[in-house]
Amino acid sequence: MDLPASWRSALAQGKITLPDSDYLYPAAVAAIGGRVFGALYSDAWSGVVAVDHQGAVTRVRAFDNPQEDQIQAAFDGRWLVWEESHSLTNWSDWDIRAWDSTSGEVFDIASAPRVGGVPVAGPFVIPVVSQGKAAWVQANASGRGEIHLYNLVTRQDRLLSTGTAVPPILFWGTKLVWAEKDLPGGGGHLAMADAATGEPLIVPEPLASLRSIATLAASEDLVAWSEDYFHLSVWRVGEAAPKGIFAAGREDGVDWLTIAGDIVAWRGLHAPMAADLRTGSVAPLTDGNGFLYTSGRALVLVKPLGPIVKEGDEHHRSLTHFETDVIDTTKLPPLPGCPS
Repeated sequence: MDLPASWRSALAQGKITLPDSDYLYPAAVAAIGGRVFGALYSDAWSGVVAVDHQGAVTRVRAFDNPQEDQIQAAFDGRWLVWEESHSLTNWSDWDIRAWDSTSGEVFDIASAPRVGGVPVAGPFVIPVVSQGKAAWVQANASGRGEIHLYNLVTRQDRLLSTGTAVPPILFWGTKLVWAEKDLPGGGGHLAMADAATGEPLIVPEPLASLRSIATLAASEDLVAWSEDYFHLSVWRVGEAAPKGIFAAGREDGVDWLTIAGDIVAWRGLHAPMAADLRTGSVAPLTDGNGFLYTSGRALVLVKPLGPIVKEGDEHHRSLTHFETDVIDTTKLPPLPGCPS
């Protein structure tokens, strides 16, 4: 179904406006939508920023190389943690950094392992953060996947898994959940640990029975996943069984899954999509390409408006104009029921 006018209006009311000379690439949002975090590029200054609804910019850290640097980020209400990639063509060259929004301090957490000065090839590193703990999946110096759980207060790093860890990874309340590849023969399973202590926990059903995890998301009482990038299922804690809520066509897909309240959202091949669990309806959030981020009940929708063409661009990189809309999903009316 098409996105109703009520949703279009609500999203448009959350539009963040910045000067024409500033180009914001959002990467995370606060749980109640008060601030968006991302990479800002301009002739005067480029780096990691926090931006409020009125467009006021807080500079967090300047990029060392604006021509190449970009970020993936997460925010837990106090701590902003981001992976800073240093190459537009090699995602294995990265650092992970943190910003304490209370004190304003920025510090480094981790760097890509190198052998002979060359970054070790590994998965796309996307850190997650919750209650002062950061976690991520990376390759070690031997190229094997490992899970890190980092305490941002004590600045202690704990290794939870070495050898078979692969994305995705996420916090689920007080628990950390990630994927492990089964060797040999392929397939995989989910593993879980107490996020406070790092001690292993038993994965509950039906999650324990999953043997292929393409993309995964969780809120306090809801888990959503796709096993094959085409079929989307959800399960609420306490329910007897999961429920399938979407099946993509051959020319579409389900990836970068995320949850905000009763809205399960993802990136399809042609447009970001949303499923409203209140009605079971599914709709594209834009008329074309775009991407989104959620946290708590907040959803950020980012729509590309077109390439930026500037004579003598000092950044020598491809930039795009984006519209950034922020919405509290509890204020969205239910998506109309899909026709039978």
